[in-house]
Amino acid sequence: MIIRLLILSILSFCAVATAQKNDSIYITIQKELDTITSNEAKVKFLLKKGEHFLEKDLKKSKKYFQEANTLIEENDITNKAIVLRCLGNVAYREGDYTESLLFFMDSKKLFYDLKDTLSVADIYLREGRVYKYLVENKRAIENYRKSVALALKMNDSTLVGRCYISLAGSFRRIKELDSSFYYYDKALAIFKKTKNERRISNINNDMAILYAYQNRYDKSLDVHLRNIDYIKKNHSKRNLGITFFNIGYSYFKLKKYNESLIYLDSSEAIAKEGRFKYRLSKISDIKSKNLYRLKRYEEAYEYHVAFKKYSDSIFNIRKQREIKELELKREFEVKKKDLEIVTNKKQLELRSYVVTTILILFFVMIIGFLLWRDYKLRTKRIKDKLEKEKLKKEILSQKVKVSESELKGLIADNTMRLEFIKYLSKQIKEDKDQSDSDEVKNYANSLILKLQNQISTENKFSSLQDKIDQVNQGFDQIIINKFPELTKTEREVCTFLRLNLSIKEIASIRNSSIDSIKSLRYRIRKKMKVPKNQELEHFIQSL
Repeated sequence: MIIRLLILSILSFCAVATAQKNDSIYITIQKELDTITSNEAKVKFLLKKGEHFLEKDLKKSKKYFQEANTLIEENDITNKAIVLRCLGNVAYREGDYTESLLFFMDSKKLFYDLKDTLSVADIYLREGRVYKYLVENKRAIENYRKSVALALKMNDSTLVGRCYISLAGSFRRIKELDSSFYYYDKALAIFKKTKNERRISNINNDMAILYAYQNRYDKSLDVHLRNIDYIKKNHSKRNLGITFFNIGYSYFKLKKYNESLIYLDSSEAIAKEGRFKYRLSKISDIKSKNLYRLKRYEEAYEYHVAFKKYSDSIFNIRKQREIKELELKREFEVKKKDLEIVTNKKQLELRSYVVTTILILFFVMIIGFLLWRDYKLRTKRIKDKLEKEKLKKEILSQKVKVSESELKGLIADNTMRLEFIKYLSKQIKEDKDQSDSDEVKNYANSLILKLQNQISTENKFSSLQDKIDQVNQGFDQIIINKFPELTKTEREVCTFLRLNLSIKEIASIRNSSIDSIKSLRYRIRKKMKVPKNQELEHFIQSL
């Protein structure tokens, strides 16, 4: 008894000292807040301070979060969602689970709108913990599994591990101990890999509770006592208070009532300081039973009344109905939101289909127009080409007719010259026969020989028209197509070369000099690119 009073005195002294220290901190924070000008900066400052006091002074923490909530601008959805989550945490720690669930649901809706998947997963975990304390373990497990699915999607192993711990706890409460051990093992594997000692400590504590569920209270107590020093140094007062309660509960089951009361007193002091209604309810229940076993009936009755008071404030029927109504309301809002998303998606798909169809028709029309225009242009080009070819043929035909006329005139002249030369040769022969002079006869014979040669040449010219008509069938067009750079004169010379006429004969026909015909041959050879080792006449005859 004396030990209990001594512990309570020390805890009370510590609480007073802490309160005085917190008051001075609060004044300093208020002064610092007054120096901040922008609302957004003030909100961030208040959130930071609220988080600072969450494990130390729930009342101050709540005040800072509420003040931040009043400063948030309407379009600042991110900070609004964060503040609602923080207020949900405070209500959860105070044991006001209806209010906590309300804050979490509102926060989750905003994080959902922000498409912040990890924050949504975190809220599902927190809602699950609220359902756990409302003895709605199936609902809790459902929420934990939703959280796990989202956390795995985002590759957040820490959040997955936290969910496994909570899943194990809920399975423990519904007496599915194999499932509980399974999830504790999975969580332990994750946090050993990341070397997270604080989480490993949490799992060890929970495993100790699981041993208690198996009535292995000695084993449970051993784990708690080995873990208590680490918890004092590294965990919050709330976790320390829970551990004290679990140790007290194990001592109670082992019928060590005085040792049980020592740890329950320590747990009660922390729970009162933090205003943890649920924990106070559990502590009052076990203390009442302890005191009854020690035959301190008056004190036992007082704690039994306290237990009823705390329990009724948490688990009364009205609150259960409020929670159900709240769940239905939020579920309706979520379904409505999902329906709106589906409707918008279908409208977007329909709009996309219509736009795609219009674009396809538009492009088909453009392609059709381009093909039609291309067809018209090709038809016009072919028509123009045919007309040009026709015109070229007509021009060529005219040129041929002119050339034929000139050639006929040339042949007619040759015929006249041939008749004149024959007549002149006959006359010289007659004059030679009448002359007695040998010199005159010799000279006359020489003239007659020359005239005979000229008659032979003129006879060749007389047959030229037939040969040209034979050779020139299509040859001139071939020359034009293959060597368009040749002039009309050069093409005519090519025709004579095809007939195998000599340079001198061509010069006589064209009434030109031999040098002029040689020059024409050189130009023809160059334009036709005739190899040096091939005769021009043979090249032309092979075309």
